[in-house]
Amino acid sequence: MKRNSSSKYKFKLKDAKKPDAKKLAKVAGRPLASFNVLYAYAMFTLHWTGLKYFAVFIINVLHKFFLVQYLEKFRIIRIPIKHVDHRLDSAVPYRPELAPCYLDFVNYWIRPMCLTMKRYGSFEGIKLSAEFVRYMIQTYKEAFKVYSHCLTTTVRPKPTTKAAKGIQFWDPHYLCVPSLHIAIVALTIGFYRMLFEREQFSEREREQWNRELYVHGIEIAESVLYMKQHSVNCIPAALYMITKTAPELFDRETAVCFIRNLFAHASDVRSEDKAQITAHIESLYVQLLKESETESDWTVPVKRWLASYEPHTSS
Repeated sequence: MKRNSSSKYKFKLKDAKKPDAKKLAKVAGRPLASFNVLYAYAMFTLHWTGLKYFAVFIINVLHKFFLVQYLEKFRIIRIPIKHVDHRLDSAVPYRPELAPCYLDFVNYWIRPMCLTMKRYGSFEGIKLSAEFVRYMIQTYKEAFKVYSHCLTTTVRPKPTTKAAKGIQFWDPHYLCVPSLHIAIVALTIGFYRMLFEREQFSEREREQWNRELYVHGIEIAESVLYMKQHSVNCIPAALYMITKTAPELFDRETAVCFIRNLFAHASDVRSEDKAQITAHIESLYVQLLKESETESDWTVPVKRWLASYEPHTSS
């Protein structure tokens, strides 16, 4: 896939035609949750541009996310596996009832695609959606550079609900650092904030949909800790990866703001624990970013941290 090196929008395809008043009226004020994700899947199969990039994305997900884990699970390959648990993980209670929120991270990035397809028309909006998919492909490829070096896991409690049992059954749980859940949330927030500005969405549209993406993104990020699918160590590595691989979308200031908003409204995490959790995440994020200044490969600080980290073990 050839990048558009002449533009700061490195994955931008052709310009989408501006929507007419009728199309704008159809989406005006609609919450993102009201858009049917099946519509986006259908459109990606009916348009060559969408199908081409979506197929590449699915191949990368299968190869660089599912296959590597299952090959390890069934001992077909042997990549070192390291625990990345931290003592602060226990400060967040196990809440298996949040499984729907945790699993919603897929629909989370597909719903704004539906929005753009409805706002611009199916075949014009697909160009903007394909631009995001290209970022997703990049993200999976970049994360795999760490996964293929060292797999990571955490201790998970015994599941107590059907949904939690399903998650633990189907997820071998070897790809914790960097967390793709967190990386995709960061990428979605950053990409659509950029897109809404570049494509001249109205101020009202930007405020509504950026707010919805941000608030639900925070909820999904918190759910990875509530569901015990990740450690507090997995979050900074993911935010760091997006800052280094897509700085035009998610810079240090944006990352720090995101970190400081985690658990801001949580009533089941003590105030002192909230402060320690966000301080730890921010500290490790800044540490990785600082170490990267002398490295040509963004993965080096993460690999160095993995090699030296001593995981917390419950007594």
